[in-house]
Amino acid sequence: MRTPRLIVTALALAGALTAAVPVSLTAAAEPSSYPVTGVDTSHYNHATPDAGETARIDWRKVAASESFAFLKATQHTTGKDAWFASDWKAVSSTSLARAPYHFFDPRSPRDAPAQAEHFIRTVRAAGYTGTQPGELPPVLDVEKVRRDGKEVCPPALRADQVRAFLHRVRAEFRVTPIVYTRASFVKECMNGDGRVFAGHPLWLARYGSGAKAPQPVPGAAGEWTFWQHTETGRVPGIPTTVDRNVYAGTRAQLRTMAHLPDSAPSPAPSANWPTVRSGQHGPDVRTVQLLLGIRADGRFGPETIRSVRDFQRGHRLQADGIVGPRSWAALV
Repeated sequence: MRTPRLIVTALALAGALTAAVPVSLTAAAEPSSYPVTGVDTSHYNHATPDAGETARIDWRKVAASESFAFLKATQHTTGKDAWFASDWKAVSSTSLARAPYHFFDPRSPRDAPAQAEHFIRTVRAAGYTGTQPGELPPVLDVEKVRRDGKEVCPPALRADQVRAFLHRVRAEFRVTPIVYTRASFVKECMNGDGRVFAGHPLWLARYGSGAKAPQPVPGAAGEWTFWQHTETGRVPGIPTTVDRNVYAGTRAQLRTMAHLPDSAPSPAPSANWPTVRSGQHGPDVRTVQLLLGIRADGRFGPETIRSVRDFQRGHRLQADGIVGPRSWAALV
């Protein structure tokens, strides 16, 4: 039986969990049944027969029907999307939650650090920080690449290089990156081992599956947070067909992820909340991990310590890696 102190903790955090963590989906549903929708774009969405590659996106119109947008920023170590800078400026003036993404294109077994630095320089130059109101975590897109007109597994793809990219970007922006991929890619191109993606919010692709949600990524130990369900959608303000996505949670949860204030008042620090620190394990640790959006194994190890410290720095708290009353209040 739980002690009275933990009962108080569970009651105090029940509302917080539903507001900060995407729901666990126990039943399949059509994409049209999810109320929080969004798009992802690149220079391809500016190319029309009549305008060539100069057709503009009206982001204010997009914001009238959508809640979030992912914009391609970079690819490999030098590639930049021609429309990223102007689109980012325009989308940042709307209500859309937004994030830049990097298309992972390994051409040597050791070019991940250069890819990460290229992405960081490009998005920072456009004004992205990872923690400004409206900004979602940065995204790493890991999928097949085009070689000689065909889509193939990246020959130089290595899990340790994916990990290096994610670690560098996380250290730079102090937030856990989102990963875009699909289960079939991991099975075919990564020997079925997606453990490198564990602890990251997953944006998974699965088209034309009706009520069948994206298949779990082997080894990632997490459900999807975003689902890309079609590449032929239509959205007012975008001159071409476009990728459509849904979010697994509520608008309030998306706003939390995007550093936007919710209408509900923030809870005050409470002495009833337990102090949770390195070496502990159990439900209190798992609650912390869920609120941080990392792998919830219930053990306060190195990954949790890093995440807590990053969170504390981002909220101007003492970055001691210990979750006390002030850190609980900020997490909730």
